[in-house]
Amino acid sequence: KQWYQRRVAITAGENVRISEQEVRDVLEQRTQEELTTELSVSIYDTARNDTAKKRREEIERKKRDDEARREEMELDYLAPFLARIGDPAQMTAELAQQLKEDCLEDLKQRLIDMANLIQGRFEKETQQLQWKQNWYQQNQTTMTKEEEEEYVSYCSEAMFRIHILEERLNRHKELAPQKYVALESRLRGDNRLAEFLN
Repeated sequence: KQWYQRRVAITAGENVRISEQEVRDVLEQRTQEELTTELSVSIYDTARNDTAKKRREEIERKKRDDEARREEMELDYLAPFLARIGDPAQMTAELAQQLKEDCLEDLKQRLIDMANLIQGRFEKETQQLQWKQNWYQQNQTTMTKEEEEEYVSYCSEAMFRIHILEERLNRHKELAPQKYVALESRLRGDNRLAEFLN
């Protein structure tokens, strides 16, 4: 019995030492893990994921470049005219004068087309209102209250549309010469044409 108790005590002591060593090993391993912590970043966390961040920045850069190129093309009023003549490498006085005239003539035609479009809509609305007023004069005595209210509503809306079209036309007529002069000034100041036009 004593032998057994000693054996149990030795085994228990060894077990305690083994357990203590396991605890020390686990603590040492945890300390090492804490010192060499490397967190993995989710591919969905685009703010901290460097690959996704670089890709997003590249996409944004391309988008900005595309927008800048598009704005440059929109602002380059000579581009379509230069393209028509094959985008010449050298500019001559004749070519500069021709480009200026073509550009101004194109603007003039677009301004005339816009004025004609507005004028056409104005005349159409006026004719429709005139026709409706003639119809009302002929049918005034046999109209119901609802038809009369519809007529008044139609006239009110038509007068509003006519008024807006008249204002647009007047504004267009007012701004057209200013746009023409502004384009002529821009053409004279354009680096590609300036030395030949001044």
